Amino acid sequence: MTKTVYSSTNPIFAAADGGTIFDKFQYSSAAKAGGLVFVAGQIGLNPDGSFPETPEQQFVNAFERLKLVLEEAGCQMSDLVELVSYHVGLNTHLAEFAKVKARYVPAPYPTWTILDIAGLARPGLIIEIKAVAAAKS
Repeated sequence: MTKTVYSSTNPIFAAADGGTIFDKFQYSSAAKAGGLVFVAGQIGLNPDGSFPETPEQQFVNAFERLKLVLEEAGCQMSDLVELVSYHVGLNTHLAEFAKVKARYVPAPYPTWTILDIAGLARPGLIIEIKAVAAAKS
């Protein structure tokens, strides 16, 4: 089995030192193997690295980042087979998250695992989304 990795150079993934977060923390934005594309967790920061003013905007930003990484790997949101969402304060925003998710994730729906966690890599983040998609041939 062969593996192909993707490390986005899109400016929204820029690190403060001028590289990308993928270079800084030594991981790939996505990896394709065995007919699947595995996407690293995507957070809800604004494109300039600042925090959104609302939970809804964090959700939108995380889905936009997910969509971008999928597209760079040759996939679309309709190719998703698994979605995992990590929430800080799940009970306070799950309904709002589900509404945003509905705008991005079309039927037939992927599997979805929802986890309530104590925190994410950066204080203030409330969402991280990782995914697996069926790779295009």
